[in-house]
Amino acid sequence: MMESIVNPLRLFLLVWGVATTLYLGGVHAGMFPQPDVRTLAAVLLNAVTFCLGYLTWTLFQGLGPLPHGPAASSGRRLTPKVMTRALKFTLAVGVVALLLEMYRLAVVAEHFDTTWVDLATQPELFRIRLVTFIRENIFRASGTVMLLSITNSLFSIGFVLLGVFFYRDRTRSKYLYLVAFLVISLTIGLIHLSRYETTSNILCLVLAYCFTCSTDRSGCEVSGRTSPSGVLQISHLKLHISDYLRLLAPLAAVVVLFAVIDALLDKSSLYDQPSLLRGFLFQVYWYVASPLAAFNEFMATFTGDHLWGQSTFFPLHKWLYRLHLARETQVAVYSEMVFIPYAANVYTYLRNFYEDFGILGVAIIPYLLGWATAAIRVQARRHLHWLNLYLVLLLFILFSFFNHFLISSQSYLQILFGFALFRYQFPGDVSNGVSLSEPPAVGSLTA
Repeated sequence: MMESIVNPLRLFLLVWGVATTLYLGGVHAGMFPQPDVRTLAAVLLNAVTFCLGYLTWTLFQGLGPLPHGPAASSGRRLTPKVMTRALKFTLAVGVVALLLEMYRLAVVAEHFDTTWVDLATQPELFRIRLVTFIRENIFRASGTVMLLSITNSLFSIGFVLLGVFFYRDRTRSKYLYLVAFLVISLTIGLIHLSRYETTSNILCLVLAYCFTCSTDRSGCEVSGRTSPSGVLQISHLKLHISDYLRLLAPLAAVVVLFAVIDALLDKSSLYDQPSLLRGFLFQVYWYVASPLAAFNEFMATFTGDHLWGQSTFFPLHKWLYRLHLARETQVAVYSEMVFIPYAANVYTYLRNFYEDFGILGVAIIPYLLGWATAAIRVQARRHLHWLNLYLVLLLFILFSFFNHFLISSQSYLQILFGFALFRYQFPGDVSNGVSLSEPPAVGSLTA
């Protein structure tokens, strides 16, 4: 099961299968308008080209010559001591990010001539003020915003490290790190009154844990037999129930964050449901199904004036504008609301591709995404910096039904800092899915 979660093709088909099914269910129930033919064509083309991209690389890799000997080293070994030091560093950066978020809260309060206490005690007003502040300053080079992007991206890398550590470590110290990372991330999410960044960080932890478990099974029960030549032949890899139970705490944190922010903003009452519980459950349905309905509205009203990369590569265009190398983009950070019948302002990642390049973008970019995830997956088994990139792309896939995950410069910085500061090689050869370079008992990390 864990291997399926971190398999790009299976994850993509699961995400889009569920989102499309719920959307069509809403259409059948009369909630959403009938889909435009171009909407259905774009969704189908997106699915086909992604699968073709993934299978293209897989096919040609399978036809290529088999590698001889271990892979060449391209970084220092990720020893227990190095892992602990890296976790402490990213945790400290997370504390700095939290302090910067609190400072920005004071800046927002001053900008609107109020106090941070007033904003903190009026969640709906604070949310409006924060969105307005971000819109007004999106193209301005601010030291605070730059530091926030840097610290939050480094803190996100900490969740990748924590996912690996959480699986490998056999001491209780992993729970201390888990609590510390979750408390900081949840606090930042509450300051934003936003679930997106915290949820993506926690999902990064979960995906890193699942990937490590599926590729380095030194902690799992292994059964097999020995051939006459003395070579161990693996016949079964069995995960212990504890490997799944460890994920309950971070996933429960996501549920708690959704519930707390829902209570603060009273969102469940907006959906005309008979009870708060049904309103909360409908809100979850709305988050999954409404982006495709909003994309359908966009396709029905699109004028054909393409933006040629301004939307898909918004962070790059933003910096080109700040350097006076491009004009200000027409792309809105927060997209316009559509009411179908309730408010929605996310349009899946297909809107960005179609808005920029038309149907050609819908065909080419998912194809490249499928090809890239298949290719990077091999290196992610061996190196931390490649695993960091791989998980960013998995999150790109996971949120593709919702919005364009790479719309923020923070994701690009996370990839950049991964290659610049965290070039580590995992111990042992896990290229074949099982670490046989050390006994099964080895592999735990201790402080």
